[in-house]
Amino acid sequence: MLKTRYDDTVRLVTQPNHAVAAGYMASHWGNGEFTKLGFYDNCSEPEKLAAETIFGIAEHDNGWWEWEASPSSSESDRLPLGLEEVLSDPSMATQRWRIGTTRFEDSHPYASLLINFHAYRLYNVAHEEESSIHPLFGDSKSFSSEKPLEATLLTETLQNQRGRIKEHLDGLGGWHKDAIRPEILLPHVRMMQILDALSLYLCSNFIPPVYGKPKGLGRDEVEIKYIPKKNWEDRVSLHITSQDDGTLVCDPYPFDEDNLVVPVVVTEVENFSENTISLMDMYRIPQKIVRFTFQKPN
Repeated sequence: MLKTRYDDTVRLVTQPNHAVAAGYMASHWGNGEFTKLGFYDNCSEPEKLAAETIFGIAEHDNGWWEWEASPSSSESDRLPLGLEEVLSDPSMATQRWRIGTTRFEDSHPYASLLINFHAYRLYNVAHEEESSIHPLFGDSKSFSSEKPLEATLLTETLQNQRGRIKEHLDGLGGWHKDAIRPEILLPHVRMMQILDALSLYLCSNFIPPVYGKPKGLGRDEVEIKYIPKKNWEDRVSLHITSQDDGTLVCDPYPFDEDNLVVPVVVTEVENFSENTISLMDMYRIPQKIVRFTFQKPN
């Protein structure tokens, strides 16, 4: 659950709904300047690869399905635990990835490989190259190499799973085998991080702004770095500026439609007071769709 306060309102976005927004943007990624997903280098069936990649991005938080159906409550505000609160419990947090990286391993092995890399790089951040660090970590140059035991065990499990999936994809041949070549795999792994970050920018206050403290919910000026443009070697930074009318000016512009509208399903708890809110109370609050519009710079 992504939980963000603004004024006297708390906006809640489930992890699966956040992931759907990332998948939606993935499906619109690519134009004359930016390569579409699935079309990096030479793949024998790029449309199939694109569909599998977008599926992986849209379902990268599938490990949260069960938790979001019956979330635990926070002691501090009685609302469902937010992501930051869940991450404070390494056992609870790593379990979500153990579920999410394996659920589609048989039916969608390449998507599962991308989800595997995504989880691994979040927990292995201290040892990653700068171009592979998730934007939510900002420009921090120092990361503790000490990890909780649960995180160490998870990264070891993910490494073993990755080898197993790659071997399976290689055996399938065709576009599956093409997709694990570094010139195709590396940009897709990075784009999983980039599109996750863009959705987090809209759905939370986790993406560090260029200046000051984060306001979140698409209201900050941000810069997202190391984005594959034409290929893995051709990378750029994306600068997003929030306008007074709520539109988001994106430079350079990576989408296939001008003025791309991105819908996000949210629950808003208005006039929030820290009284106990039951699951039944949450069901009584109507969900709504909040729309964000990306625009080209003038």
